[in-house]
Amino acid sequence: MAVISVSFLVFIAATFAGYFILPMKVRPYWLLLAGLFFYSCFDLRFFPLFLLSVFGTYAAAYIIDKTKISQGAKKATVSLAVVLNVGLLAVVKYLNYSLSLIGMLTGREIASVSLIVPLGIAFYSMQAVSYCVDVYRGKTAAERNPFKFLLYMSYFPIIMQGPISRYDQLAPQLFTPHRFSFDRMKSGMLLFMFGVFKKVVIADRAAILVNQVFGDYGNYEGFEIIVAMLLYTIQIYTDFSGCVDISRGVSEVLGIELVNNFDHPYFAVSIKDFWRRWHISLSTWFKDYIYIPLGGNRKGKIRKHLNLFTVFLVSGLWHGVGIHYIVWGMIHGFYQIVGDLTAAPRAKLYKKCSVDTESFSFRFGRQITTFILVTVAWLFFRADGFIAACRMLRSAVSCFNPWIFTDGSFLKLGLDGKDWNVLLLSIAILFVVSLLQEKYSLRERLSHQTCWFRYAVYIIALLFIAIFGVYGPGYNVSQFIYMQF
Repeated sequence: MAVISVSFLVFIAATFAGYFILPMKVRPYWLLLAGLFFYSCFDLRFFPLFLLSVFGTYAAAYIIDKTKISQGAKKATVSLAVVLNVGLLAVVKYLNYSLSLIGMLTGREIASVSLIVPLGIAFYSMQAVSYCVDVYRGKTAAERNPFKFLLYMSYFPIIMQGPISRYDQLAPQLFTPHRFSFDRMKSGMLLFMFGVFKKVVIADRAAILVNQVFGDYGNYEGFEIIVAMLLYTIQIYTDFSGCVDISRGVSEVLGIELVNNFDHPYFAVSIKDFWRRWHISLSTWFKDYIYIPLGGNRKGKIRKHLNLFTVFLVSGLWHGVGIHYIVWGMIHGFYQIVGDLTAAPRAKLYKKCSVDTESFSFRFGRQITTFILVTVAWLFFRADGFIAACRMLRSAVSCFNPWIFTDGSFLKLGLDGKDWNVLLLSIAILFVVSLLQEKYSLRERLSHQTCWFRYAVYIIALLFIAIFGVYGPGYNVSQFIYMQF
């Protein structure tokens, strides 16, 4: 069941209706059935590994919290739960890749193993680990009811690609029935609609050019590569944040608040600031369950930088299979370390040169620099391998061909003039909305406007999405990027 589809709209409408019609005590179990049905619509073969993760984690947490065992036994139990979830994730993602590497190094042909990668395994595995570790740390009590824990793990708005939710934040909301609110429904559906706009009008349109250039990079150079890099930077943000907006909007109608996964990351003034704004639930997960346990910044600068580098190396491994993902993580780790090492000298230099670090121009300069660094790193993330990324980067910087914008060559990259007009207008709308969101809660402001104004905005937005998304030239429905992780 594609999220951008009529069938999904029918599904969420039925879920809403059942949830608010059924008796209060039954509503959490209705959400459980909805989540299991939604997951089964993709592939029933996903269920064995999913249920193994769920009930293995449930049993481990129950043993830790509800039985009288020694501290050593508790530590062993939580370790087994972590190994179970991380091991399942590693096997389904890396087994065949590892076999191919071994075969390449030994010169022998090793047959690959037929494996199914369950949808959302990277996300629900992390939720399982955080839950079990939090129980071990005494931060939360183990859930006695296995069906309630299954609901936490299978809640349909987040099971595919997050945001990664913590048990103490999400579970109380899932287990407490909520009454219908028309105002909450309007607000949630507005967020849902904004997510669809990001996905079908911007991300999927940008993907046409990105896929063409990245898929045949040998025939492009200079500004053609740079345009594809810039559009991929836009695509991955609008695609991923669009899905999260859809999830948060659906969940808000049900009265369940999900964590905000994005805070306008391309307005960041440093790489450190970027990771405070990008995929926030993942960043905080790595901080709480890898960086801090490794020692964080408590054991000197060298150890701090080693811990930072380790976190970003793991982030690269988590995101995908291939050297280029690892390199992407290493690049961001390098950015962070260099930024930390140069922070004090830069501060002294700014002071000596009487630079106003609070001025608009200074902040804007830092934002542009950060955006460029992030865009270069995204090249390694998107390219079809490390070698391909290096060749594309060399082609981008070794050829100066700005005339592609005057002789019409850029119209041969997959998008025609009308598509470019729609794309640039949509990006401009997103930029203005994002600027306003930095200062105001636009949905709250809109809710205080007159009825005719609000519904004019709703209708215009719906028409814009319908015309330029669903029926726009070159449009092709694609899965969300982060589903593959």
